[in-house]
Amino acid sequence: MARASLNVISFTDYNQAKYPFDYYVECESDDTGALLVKASGASTNEINYNDDALIGATGSALYTEAPTTTYVQLVYGFLKALDATTLQGEFTMTYPSDKYLLVVENLATVSAYYAECAETATGAVTVVASDAGEDEIDYNDATLVDYTGTALYAEAPTGKFVKLYSGDKTLTIKKGNSVQGMEDKAYTITHSREGERYYIRFESGVHKNVYGTDSGKVIVSVTDVLVKVAVLCFR
Repeated sequence: MARASLNVISFTDYNQAKYPFDYYVECESDDTGALLVKASGASTNEINYNDDALIGATGSALYTEAPTTTYVQLVYGFLKALDATTLQGEFTMTYPSDKYLLVVENLATVSAYYAECAETATGAVTVVASDAGEDEIDYNDATLVDYTGTALYAEAPTGKFVKLYSGDKTLTIKKGNSVQGMEDKAYTITHSREGERYYIRFESGVHKNVYGTDSGKVIVSVTDVLVKVAVLCFR
């Protein structure tokens, strides 16, 4: 089962962290995750040179003008999104005496929001110009915002469907397979101000797997890709 490998950072390194954000570095065209930098019109496996996300390790834009035949790849910062398909992540507990904290951020800053979806999705409603009826919503409805509270549409779209989501998410630390691993531990990660983080302390004996394919690992799952996670290790 695919899982994201969570970043494990010592407490000292975290205090001195220079790069808590995701950034890009130049790479070869055949490197894993390589993206071709384009002047405009980026599609799959490409990125526009002036894309807001295309920053370097200092946090500044990587390019002020479009380069020629240049490839970049993403370097994850401290917090990391879990696997987009399984919504799971994992990390290895190396030393029994170490203490661990999960650091969690929910990118949703509103209590409820909409996102585009397929017409066949459960709960899908049609975006209309005005006079919304059953299973419809006006494009300029005050509640039709994304997870940051920004209006989804500036003008009425055509053939768009949206679904309502809660800004509050759930994070679960899976029980381990030792004798102490009695049950999963679930936490509600409420919508919050941008950049606000939660810190969750847990015991290795309850959540660490001690044998089998996942021996030495702790498994974490979330209900939405908007939740990012990292691990602080105290030694």
